[in-house]
Amino acid sequence: MRSITVLLFVIALSSVKGQTTQLPNYSCSENNASIQFTLSSSSHSASNSTSSCSLQQCNTSLNNNDNCRLSSTPCFDYRTINNISYCAPGILCSILERCDNITQICSSNNSVCVINSCCSSQAVCLPFLATQMCKTGWFSTGNMSAARYAHTASVLLNGLVLVTGGFDFSNYLNSVELYDPSTGTWTTTGSITEARSAHTASLLSNGKVLITGGYNGSFLNSAELYDPLTSIWTTTGNMINARYSHTASLLSNGLVLVTSGEGAGNIVLNSAELYDSSTGTWTITGNITNARWGHTASVLSNGLVLVTGGYNGSIVYNSAELYDPSTGTWASTSSMTNARYDHTASVLSNGKVLVTGGVDNGYISLNSAELYDPSASTWTTTSNMTNPRQAHTASVLSNGKVLVTGGYGISSALNSAELYDPLTSTWTATSNMINVRQSHTASILSNGRVLVTGGDDNSVSFNSAELY
Repeated sequence: MRSITVLLFVIALSSVKGQTTQLPNYSCSENNASIQFTLSSSSHSASNSTSSCSLQQCNTSLNNNDNCRLSSTPCFDYRTINNISYCAPGILCSILERCDNITQICSSNNSVCVINSCCSSQAVCLPFLATQMCKTGWFSTGNMSAARYAHTASVLLNGLVLVTGGFDFSNYLNSVELYDPSTGTWTTTGSITEARSAHTASLLSNGKVLITGGYNGSFLNSAELYDPLTSIWTTTGNMINARYSHTASLLSNGLVLVTSGEGAGNIVLNSAELYDSSTGTWTITGNITNARWGHTASVLSNGLVLVTGGYNGSIVYNSAELYDPSTGTWASTSSMTNARYDHTASVLSNGKVLVTGGVDNGYISLNSAELYDPSASTWTTTSNMTNPRQAHTASVLSNGKVLVTGGYGISSALNSAELYDPLTSTWTATSNMINVRQSHTASILSNGRVLVTGGDDNSVSFNSAELY
C-alpha cells in the first residue's frame, strides 16, 4: 500500500495562533492509499476527555453533499452558528485562532468560525485546508488571478505549480502564477518575456522550466527559462523553427526534443530539434515522417519517444513513429486503429501507452481508446470511454489508474470525469468537476491530488481551479 504524506504544514495559516508547532502524525486511509496527516492523535478539538466533549464523526448525509469520507474514518462534523456543516480531522485546540462568539468572524479568509469544536465554549477558526483533507471527489481551491486556456502547468521540485501564459478570448497572456498546495492559494511571479498560448513547458533536471514557442498573433520560435530559486525568467536560444501546438519531451540524456507543430505561413512542420540546457542552444535532429500538429509524444521506458496521430491541415493521422535518441532518427511503428488529433497519451505503470479520445477525419469527437505495447510494437483496442471528448486531460494516478477530465464532447464542453483501470481494461465514471472545461491543465501534486486549472467552455475562459 503506497504511503502519501500530506502535510497540514502545522496549519501555518493566519487561523493558527502565533508560531507554527510540530504535531504528531495522524492517519487514515482513502482510495487504497495510506495518507499520513500532521495532526494531533491525542488531545484534539474533536475529542476532549477532560470536558467530556465528543463530536460526531462525519456522515455524507449530514454534510450537504460535500463528498465527505465515510464515518469509519477519523473526520468530524464541525458546525457554524448557522448550522453549516464542515467535515475535518481533529486539530489541537491550542494552535487554533479564536473567533468572536458574537460576530463569528475570523481574521483569515482561509478559515471558518465553528462553534462546536470541543475547545471549551469558545468558537474557533477551522482552516479550510483541514476541511479539504476529509473530502473526496472534486472541490474548489483558490482562483488564479487570470482566466486562461491553452496555457501550461508545471509541478516544480519544491511542490509548487507554475502556470504560464495562455489566452482569454481577448488577450494572449504573459502572466505567470504559482499555486501552493499547502495553502490552496495563488501568487503572481515574474512574467514571461513574450505572451504566448499553445506553447510547451518542460521541467528540466536542474529544476528550471523551459518554455518553447506558441502563438500570440505570430508564430514564435523564442524560448525562455524560469528559475524557481529567483522567480526570474531569462531568454535562452531561439528554436530553429517557429511552432505552436507542438510537443516537447525531456529525454533520458537531459536534452529536450521538440517535434512538429504549425509554423510561420500556417505550414505544418515535420522538423524536430533538440535543446541542450548546458549550452542553451538548439540543434536539428532527424525529421519526423509525417508533418503534424495536435499530436502526442510519450517517452517510453526504453528511452524511445512515441509520437501518435495529429493533423496536417487536411488529413488526420492514425500513424505513429518512434524517435531513437541514440541515433537521432525516426522509424515508423504500427498505426493506431483510429486516426485522431487533440487526444491524450499516457504511459502506464506497465509500460504500455494509453491513447484516448480526440477528433477523427470527420471532425467528430471520439470515445475510443487503445493501447500501444512497446515490446511488441502493436496497438490493441481497449474499452471505450463513457463520453467522447477532445482537448481533455489524462493523468496517471498513484494507484495506476488514469483520470480523464473534461474536454469537448459532441456539442459542448464537459465537466465529466472517468477512471481507466489497466488491470480490468474498464472505465468507470467518477464525480463531475465543478466546472465544464476544455483546453485546461491537470497536474498531479506531491500529495497525490490532481489540480485542474483554467480552460474554457467555447465562449468564456476560466480562472477557477479545483482538486480531485
